[in-house]
Amino acid sequence: MRIAALISVQRLVPHSATALSLLVICRTIPELSIAPFGGVLADTYDRKKLMISLDIMAAFSVYTFIYAVRSGNVLLLYFAAVIRSIIGAIYMPITSAIVPMIVNDPEDLNRAATLNGMAWSGMLIVGGVIAGGTAARFGVETCFYIDSLTYFMSALIMSKVSGSFMVESTTTKKETTAKMLRPISAFRSFLRMNLDFIEYLWTCNFGGLIFLKASGCLIYGSADVLNVILVHVEGDEAETSRLMGRLFSFIGFGCMIGPMLANSTIVYGDKPRTLQISIVFGLFFMTAGWLGIARNITSFEALCVFSCVRTIGSGCVWVFSTLLLQNLTSSRYMGRVLALDFCLARVAETCAAFVAGRLEDNGRSNSEIAYFSTGVAGSLFVFWCTYHNMRYGAARSKFNNEGGTQIIGEQLEALI
Repeated sequence: MRIAALISVQRLVPHSATALSLLVICRTIPELSIAPFGGVLADTYDRKKLMISLDIMAAFSVYTFIYAVRSGNVLLLYFAAVIRSIIGAIYMPITSAIVPMIVNDPEDLNRAATLNGMAWSGMLIVGGVIAGGTAARFGVETCFYIDSLTYFMSALIMSKVSGSFMVESTTTKKETTAKMLRPISAFRSFLRMNLDFIEYLWTCNFGGLIFLKASGCLIYGSADVLNVILVHVEGDEAETSRLMGRLFSFIGFGCMIGPMLANSTIVYGDKPRTLQISIVFGLFFMTAGWLGIARNITSFEALCVFSCVRTIGSGCVWVFSTLLLQNLTSSRYMGRVLALDFCLARVAETCAAFVAGRLEDNGRSNSEIAYFSTGVAGSLFVFWCTYHNMRYGAARSKFNNEGGTQIIGEQLEALI
């Protein structure tokens, strides 16, 4: 879907980096306003039933993209992105909050999060090749049809999962539903739940970790624009599609091996601080990847290799920032915490993409934009490195099992 949407914008509004930035903004603004409701829904209703309903809605929403491409209307394409982002904003906190209800053991939760990240990355590797080839040979509409089919498959798979996934009792659910049907009561209930959530976040001693994923997205965001520009072949959409597919396959490979490497060397399920230190190393890889891209901006092969290096880091940041919150957050607040985490990440990504788009349209070179991203990445690496060394967040001893020191983790921690 991402590749098809980027190609569609490039086709309808050629030579405009701002148009690409607007696509990111259209995904983000609804997410900011809707994701908090997704968190409240996740903490109120059955998460499995919500996921199935949203999968079906997402499958039908894809046809809005197809109509936009056929009519050649970029505004309609942006509208389709808005609809899709609303569904995604509700879906993300729900699907993240359901995992700890299925997997309880910290080590198993770590494996589940890693497998989930690997599955997503594996689909990006395969999907990059398939989407690039399919768009080049059959057009982007076929990519949208395939995307719709995958949502129906997701709904079918979730329907096979047994069990109830409610945080509250059935009685509480009925009372809450009755209140939700009354507008004033619904508003009061929503406000009360979020005030309670803010107090929890302020006193939980790990509230700062809510900005970890946002930090990774602030570094990553400019890639949304720069990747499309760097692979664009003037007058040859088919070749552009193939190159973009290959690039996204390398990105998926990096996202896959990053968490795998961290799990085999740094991460231990009973020590959340090892998750935090793996994120710090992830920020280092993101910095190194952007620096490599900036220094080899004209080489497609170098772009693929250093994008892989960059996404080794971004994969660690994305997977382990969520896993940290899943490990430390009470199930009562899980949906709202993950919803805020999602919102902040999207804000950061949008800001970075918008700045990159404006810099490109104002005449800044691709190399300068890449160096700018390198500077952002390096600054955030230094900040979170200091944060970890000062024993904030998951590095606090109260969050870690002090029995049985993990030698490798301690040695790597000493390097920072």
